[in-house]
Amino acid sequence: MVSIHPRRLLDSVQPQAAAILKQAARIQRLAGKAASTAAIALTHYPAFAEITEALDTAIRLLRAYVRGTYRQIPHRSLLALIAGLVYLVSPFDAIPDFLVTIGFIDDLAVLTMVLRQIRRDLDAFRAWDAQQRAT
Repeated sequence: MVSIHPRRLLDSVQPQAAAILKQAARIQRLAGKAASTAAIALTHYPAFAEITEALDTAIRLLRAYVRGTYRQIPHRSLLALIAGLVYLVSPFDAIPDFLVTIGFIDDLAVLTMVLRQIRRDLDAFRAWDAQQRAT
């Protein structure tokens, strides 16, 4: 049986994530592609429903970050989030996504780890976002 180590999988895309973090346009493209890929993953792998709300929030956070309207996220959390999304959209990961029934297992493991890691940052963004919508 193949063992999936989400930390090692995430570490494999850190350099790419660091490069993306330096360019707002690349972050924006990544957010869009991640949203599309997550929607596809959800249709093929229902377990993605477990992280859908947190992932949607994380993508909204990234878009607000790019717009410059929300910057209250630590660099480390932002880098982890971008790395998780890079892993999601990458066609070359531990289990290829074209293997429909199992291809998103590794992506789910990596994203679950990242979303748990940045949970407090997502909670802070949700509170900020709710306040912005109320005004």
